[in-house]
Amino acid sequence: MKILFAGTPAFATAIFERIYHDNSFTIVGLLCQPDKPFGRKGELKPPHTKEHFEALGIKILQPTKIDEDTIKIIESLAPDVILVVAYGKILPIRFLNIACCINIHASLLPQWRGASPLQQMLINQPDYFGITAMNISPKLDSGEILGYSYLPNTHQDFPTLSLELAQSGGKLALKVLKNLSSLQALKQIDADSTYCQKIKKNDGCVTFDNACEIYHKYLAYCVWPHIFIHSSLGYTLKLSHISLCEASSSNTQGEILAIESDSIIIGCAKGSLRIQTLQQEGKKALSAVEYLCGKRLKIGEILC
Repeated sequence: MKILFAGTPAFATAIFERIYHDNSFTIVGLLCQPDKPFGRKGELKPPHTKEHFEALGIKILQPTKIDEDTIKIIESLAPDVILVVAYGKILPIRFLNIACCINIHASLLPQWRGASPLQQMLINQPDYFGITAMNISPKLDSGEILGYSYLPNTHQDFPTLSLELAQSGGKLALKVLKNLSSLQALKQIDADSTYCQKIKKNDGCVTFDNACEIYHKYLAYCVWPHIFIHSSLGYTLKLSHISLCEASSSNTQGEILAIESDSIIIGCAKGSLRIQTLQQEGKKALSAVEYLCGKRLKIGEILC
């Protein structure tokens, strides 16, 4: 079976790796997003999948859009299956007609169709997280289901859950590809569907209202866009290494309840949080205790 990979981030690399190392398949190429500017100097940085598979001699395709020329190139590769994992753009119907197109999506569909399913699972905290293999259809993430894999919620953060689901997704993809001719695809129930949007930087902005909600946002956004508050002095303050202290007490929002040896306890209208690291906009990260000392803030005052 000849397979074309279509995916861009490290999550896709981890899933593709499982297929690449199986002798049942021939990998004819990788389709991924173009290199993008990175850092203050704006130097071009290649996608993770490109960095990994180019070194292995795989043909790399990086069109700015999937036009007729790109489709002709892919047709010349004659893939039997196109395996899509977090490619990053909607695929046109003309592309979907080239070969059997299978998508590995990081949620238990039809829940969390769209661009940020993993983060939405972390924010909503279901009992189980999961990943889905499906046939791709023109309507967003609504194709017939080929298989599921799931794992328990142990309060993983984004990097941990990404790794666990990528490992699970690789096994699922391998199983689906090896049994493709005998699988019975199941239609999704559209009435049960939920959707998620692309994450924006300001989604990480919080107020000290509900400790549980802030903690769950931290688990989802700890890589990007991070969790931060807007200070009354006009700058943003990033909160890192957060844990839930307790969930039900009533407090003044942002009140410093305790200063420990390596962390501080901050009150929310409901519940409280333990915070180890704070970073003022434009400055280096500090331990929360050091930050309070520098600002001369004490127990009973407001972190802002």
